[in-house]
Amino acid sequence: MIAVEELAGVSVLASVPHDDLARVAHAAGDVRLGNGEYAVHEGDERALFLVLAGRIEVTKVIDGIERVIGQRAPGQIFGEVPIIFGTPYQGSYRATEPTRLMHLSARQFHALSAAHPEVLTKVAAIAAE
Repeated sequence: MIAVEELAGVSVLASVPHDDLARVAHAAGDVRLGNGEYAVHEGDERALFLVLAGRIEVTKVIDGIERVIGQRAPGQIFGEVPIIFGTPYQGSYRATEPTRLMHLSARQFHALSAAHPEVLTKVAAIAAE
C-alpha cells in the first residue's frame, strides 16, 4: 500500500492536503515491476503514473527498432501527455531495475484535479514541455 509520506514530497501533489493525499494513496494502484517489465506499451489507454522507486526508460519503435528516448526517476510522473490530451501512449515505459509505481486511472486523476485544480495545472505544464 502506498503511504501518504511517499506522496507528500512530490511536486505535482505538494499542495494537496494530507487527508486528500491519504485518499489518493488508498485508491491508487501500487505497481511493482521487475527489470525489463513494462508499465505501459505504446498505444495503451491513458493513465498517470508516479515513480516511487527504481527507474523507468521510455522507448519508441522507430523504423522497426525499439529505441530509448527518455527516462523517469523517483518523484517523476509519466503519462502526462495522454492524461491531459486524451491520447493513447506515444511510447512504452519499461523498468530498468526493480521499480515501484503509483497508478492513477484517468477517472481518479480527473477527480483529484477537480478538487485541486493546481494539480491539473502542474501536470499540464509538464505535458506542455
